[in-house]
Amino acid sequence: MISVIIPYYNPDGDTSADALLGRAVRSAVSNLEGLFPYEILVINDGSPSDPSLDGLNSTRIRYFRRPHGRLGAARNFGMDNASGDVLTFLDADDYYYPGSLAPCIMAMADTGADLLGFGMRKSVNMTGIDNPGKEEPVFEEPVSGNGYMSRHNLFGSACRYLISASLIKENGLRFMENAFIEDEEFTPRMVWLSRRFVNTSFPVYAYCIHPGTITTSSSRSRADEKAAHTLIALGHLVTFRDGHADEPHDGLDRKIDYLALDHLRRTLRRKEWKEVIGSQTEALSRMGLFPLQDKGYPRGFRLYSLLSRSRAGLYILHLAEKFYK
Repeated sequence: MISVIIPYYNPDGDTSADALLGRAVRSAVSNLEGLFPYEILVINDGSPSDPSLDGLNSTRIRYFRRPHGRLGAARNFGMDNASGDVLTFLDADDYYYPGSLAPCIMAMADTGADLLGFGMRKSVNMTGIDNPGKEEPVFEEPVSGNGYMSRHNLFGSACRYLISASLIKENGLRFMENAFIEDEEFTPRMVWLSRRFVNTSFPVYAYCIHPGTITTSSSRSRADEKAAHTLIALGHLVTFRDGHADEPHDGLDRKIDYLALDHLRRTLRRKEWKEVIGSQTEALSRMGLFPLQDKGYPRGFRLYSLLSRSRAGLYILHLAEKFYK
């Protein structure tokens, strides 16, 4: 059985949020109905009112309410209540492209993978469902999660995976709760623990970005909160890595180093970067992540590492980030 876990949070009772949730549910139903046993778990994470699920005719929709704990808590609740042997996460404002999940589910079964990653594309369509065009899926050969991570910059979103329930249960995998950037802490551990990871760039997931979310908000309080949670996530990953020091972890090292780089870049994009850069680099240094380590990574990483070691270099990087942004 396939369990699709959809967290839902609508504190303002916005009817458009209900419409987007309906679109997300319908996209999952249309991908699975008549092809695979499935269930859809909609987790209301503390919204004051219930969404309207009228017109969603599937009897396989299971609806839950829980106190607000942000995305990580809702996903943990979904994992605890899922019945499927394969799980996947879908955010309430996103959707699956038509006919995209079935080949991935079949490839996962055919290869014996415990984890399968698929393509994700940004979508600007906030009403209907775009069709990404005709494309045949090409699946890579199974590799260890560490092997994959050692050669690729891992994309953090937990929504772009089909996950064996046994991979989650046997390793006690959980998301950070009451936090932002929970994916960046969860996904690297999940992928590293995978022993048969299959990947494809075939587009399955449409990711919609809205103004005012944590990804787009430029307020100082949001930036401070995201910075604090990023450092917590990095600390968890370093502790996790150190707990597996006797196993190959060069792929996990790469993800940690690049997450440290991303944190430095976000800091340098802030208007008040001069006020906060010292505390952020000191926090990274305490974890052994600053100065940025050159471990044979691509030239861009090495250049950033070199420039970030001096005040003048940080100013140059700030100007570059301001232009890039």
